[in-house]
Amino acid sequence: MKLRLILFSLMISAALFAQRASDGENYFNNKQYAKARDVYESLLKQRPNDALYNYRAARCYYELKENEKAILHFEMSGNKYALRDLYLGELYFNDYQFDKSIMAYQTYMATLKPNDEKIPQIEDAIKKAEIGARLINKVEDIAIVDSIIVDKSNFLKAYKIGSELGSIKSDPIKLGTKKITEKITYSTQRQDRIYASDSIKGQMDLFTSYKLLDEWSPVVPLSKGINTPSNENYPFLSLDGVTLYFASDSENSLGGYDIFITRFNPSNSGFLPPENLGMPFNSPANDYMLVIDEIHKLGWFATDRNQPAGKVAVYTFVPNDMKTIIRSGDKDYIRQAAKLLKYRKSKKTVIVGPVQKTETTNDSENQIKFVVNDSVVYNQLKDFKSPNGAEKWSEINQTKEKIRSGMVQLENLREQYINEMDDSKKALGTSILQLENEIVEYKKQLSQQILNLRNEENNLLAK
Repeated sequence: MKLRLILFSLMISAALFAQRASDGENYFNNKQYAKARDVYESLLKQRPNDALYNYRAARCYYELKENEKAILHFEMSGNKYALRDLYLGELYFNDYQFDKSIMAYQTYMATLKPNDEKIPQIEDAIKKAEIGARLINKVEDIAIVDSIIVDKSNFLKAYKIGSELGSIKSDPIKLGTKKITEKITYSTQRQDRIYASDSIKGQMDLFTSYKLLDEWSPVVPLSKGINTPSNENYPFLSLDGVTLYFASDSENSLGGYDIFITRFNPSNSGFLPPENLGMPFNSPANDYMLVIDEIHKLGWFATDRNQPAGKVAVYTFVPNDMKTIIRSGDKDYIRQAAKLLKYRKSKKTVIVGPVQKTETTNDSENQIKFVVNDSVVYNQLKDFKSPNGAEKWSEINQTKEKIRSGMVQLENLREQYINEMDDSKKALGTSILQLENEIVEYKKQLSQQILNLRNEENNLLAK
């Protein structure tokens, strides 16, 4: 009798389990993923290693944007389901596990026939993951002042820049039949040069024009090295008049728009090959409109990572004088820093007037420090005795920025030189030597600027 009761109980339990499995399948097939997830969570308590239940649960978590759980259950589902690796490739990529993303995509592609139409898409995904794998090794350590979430339609209002940087204007422009984007026009402080984006045959490119006496030169596109078959937008020219920042969604971007940096090359009146600015500035989402204020040591950029449609986050940060890479054996920490989930917090705050920006802070990095002689050190711009002292101090900082941006560009060119084939190394080698010479000249110029200002101030103090 007891044995019959046990058998009966087991039959009831099996029937209930089968019913729950059937319910889960019905919910799953009808795309009721939240209900299906709950069912599969219950089933997995009894059969935690079941491949089908883990795969179905992972698919539910994937559709519900619960990515960490999706990864866990896809990994536990084994290699029975080929699509598992396609999903894992995407999930690893968005979690900045780029090496794993490459392997997952390659595993999935190995299951496809040679003429499968999905192969170009997978190859492109692998290229993006390879870019991510390279960039994750050079995450820059930056200090964040603030971040604010704003409407995409008027995100420039979050950029608290003064007139000394020039001006940035945004106008809506229609691409194709539906898509609306921004046409950005950057004008220098003297209003004698503009860099602007505009639409050509449904894509965005960058253009420039110069003021010649009372007239403007014809608007011309920037070099093909900058304008690609993809979109280029959001230009900003640094105060040094040489360094150009812009955004592109080209094949060299991690995903969507990435921020790039290039420098004017006077030898051919063009620009050096643009370099991806890297992480944490760039992400698998859209990142753009980087602005650097060398005078006040502040920077801004916008990103729609982790934001709902129509919203962007604008970060204010403190630019490094020299690029500082995060060195850590903790891969999770580096991924968090690359995502801007972990960062140094700056104490700097900014007060903005209608036209000109001033700053208040207790942080020493926001105070000027100019050693005049052994007993006199200036800590504020108003300390200068020369009527042009503040302007000359600004010129010193502009030269420092040229050196800083040049060193960043030089580091990128050297890395590119190592990875390029022999037939491309000659041109890169020439660019590297030229840039090294320019940096040497900038350093000489900086030393002379400091010496001239110091002598001028000592002469005025002596009087």
